[in-house]
Amino acid sequence: MDNSEIIVEEKKETAVAEAEKKAVATADHVNLQTDYSMGIFGTSDNFKMAWQMAQALSQSTVVPAAFQKNPSNCLIAIEQATRLNMSPFMVMQNLYIIQGKPSWSSKFLIAMINGSGRFDTELQYDEAADANGAPYSCLAWAMKNGRRIEGMKITMDMAKKEGWLSKNGSKWNTLPALMLRYRAASFFASLNCPELTLGIYTKEEFEDGTIIDGTADVREAVKEDIAQNANATIFDVIDEG
Repeated sequence: MDNSEIIVEEKKETAVAEAEKKAVATADHVNLQTDYSMGIFGTSDNFKMAWQMAQALSQSTVVPAAFQKNPSNCLIAIEQATRLNMSPFMVMQNLYIIQGKPSWSSKFLIAMINGSGRFDTELQYDEAADANGAPYSCLAWAMKNGRRIEGMKITMDMAKKEGWLSKNGSKWNTLPALMLRYRAASFFASLNCPELTLGIYTKEEFEDGTIIDGTADVREAVKEDIAQNANATIFDVIDEG
């Protein structure tokens, strides 16, 4: 056997070896046994499949910027989606990253509560106006098994004392009725279904700058994150621990 024949034979052996590797990889992929009732970290196969999904999603230009080319962030979104029994894409479109922490928009939080099936009715709101007819207070509630489940009443006096109105560009000054509803809903969730929110705050709470262990105002950081992730739909949620 001359050198040319040896080279040809070596190339064949290399091609066969590569084909075998691909076949094994394909077989491993096909034979993954997943059970997401245990979560994506419940078994090694669960994690492998979730990681493959995260890598694929991270290559999309449709997902928000915080997830593009970042499979690790996508993996966290998939984990959240599994817990909430939602589409990972929906979660990524509504999960907003502020200072490295996830948050939901208030409207998405309300949608989660209403769609959770934990209550017999959607969120209802008891609203009141002040002597001048301006929005003054809001209490979110829902019915469950014939009982009225309430959150905490939010008032404009509370908003003033907490400093929510004093932030530059605060929506409390321009859209008080909406902000009262948003805050009443987030308080309702924190009190009555924290397992649904997973301990995550809302974007609006971040903007108020009142939930990061008493540290300085984070409004500028929020603005910067919004600018960097402009194609994301926002929902607030942060670890209370």
